[in-house]
Amino acid sequence: MKELPRANIHEDFYLWFNFEEKEEYYSTPLYLYNVSRERIKPEEETRLCLKLEKDISKTKLNKKKQIRRQPSTIYVHYVESIGSILINFLNADFTTYETAYNTFFFAYGYELVKDYVPYSYIKDEEIDDVEFMRIIKDIYDTGSDRFIEWQDNFKRCVDFVYNLNGNEELKDEEDKLAKFIAYTIKDSDFYTYSQDIEIITDNYINIHNKYHNDTLNKLIEGIKNKNQKLELHNVYTSKNLTSICFAVLDQIVRHENLQIKTCLNCGRYFIPNYRQNEIYCDLANVDQSPTCKEKGAGEQYRKNLENNKIQALYRRIYQQKFMIAYRNKESKVIQKEFEQWKKEARDKINKAKKGKLTEDEVYNWLVENK
Repeated sequence: MKELPRANIHEDFYLWFNFEEKEEYYSTPLYLYNVSRERIKPEEETRLCLKLEKDISKTKLNKKKQIRRQPSTIYVHYVESIGSILINFLNADFTTYETAYNTFFFAYGYELVKDYVPYSYIKDEEIDDVEFMRIIKDIYDTGSDRFIEWQDNFKRCVDFVYNLNGNEELKDEEDKLAKFIAYTIKDSDFYTYSQDIEIITDNYINIHNKYHNDTLNKLIEGIKNKNQKLELHNVYTSKNLTSICFAVLDQIVRHENLQIKTCLNCGRYFIPNYRQNEIYCDLANVDQSPTCKEKGAGEQYRKNLENNKIQALYRRIYQQKFMIAYRNKESKVIQKEFEQWKKEARDKINKAKKGKLTEDEVYNWLVENK
């Protein structure tokens, strides 16, 4: 990632994209309550990721505990998978101020909703956690109805564009960008989300200052190889959560290699990172439990072990029966029994593969008929 202008920002939210690496970057002031900042790579000081360390509903408040507000800078920014702010918003649990914080606001702060609350939640550089809890509860109580309404409007649009959650309208229409634009024009609320966003156009000043001594051949080679340090990155900024989410969704539907899906296990929205046919998400859970992808991989591993156990038993019994049949070639009864056993065993295994029999049923049959 190349260096962007070193602008110190205290009140705004900034977002920019790297579609080559399927990453997005953002900058916003945060108190980082129960949140850790970690480097993506040890040698990179400017690229950080955020991790929720603990459910705030399980935190014991202490007036002596001071929370320092981290200023927003474009130079030191947070890194996520592409579309994360939109996906996290779609999946956020806005039923309480605690779940709203745990599932969304811990990472993005309240800059994008502060116009809808009676005061700015930023009081001082340091506040105690009792005051912090009071503030975010007041923000939630004032804005929760809007948060849920916005979330519902975005879910309806995403379900329509990507044919999710049983949405069958124009299911055969493959042009997702056309569907998105048509939906935006048609919907009486959604079109308003395209307003109130500014784009800060990047320029070549920083690139020139850093690389003007390189040869033309070296520069051309780097540009052809899509060296990120030689590319421009426009920055989106807004004071409205809906406008930022709209900008993200607009960018996603313009890239055919990005799809929004729902997880087969938990039902949450996600963007596959590697293969378009992924069925499990790798979204973090508040309780720090394994992701659905990890659970799915574990379940598949368990099934593979069971299948291997069945196959191993089948091969062992097969070898035993084969040797008996081989040594008794003249016995029609033994030959017939062997052929009948092979036929039934293969039938049982095939039914297990199709889900018509359980693994245990097949294993027990093999044991009883060895």
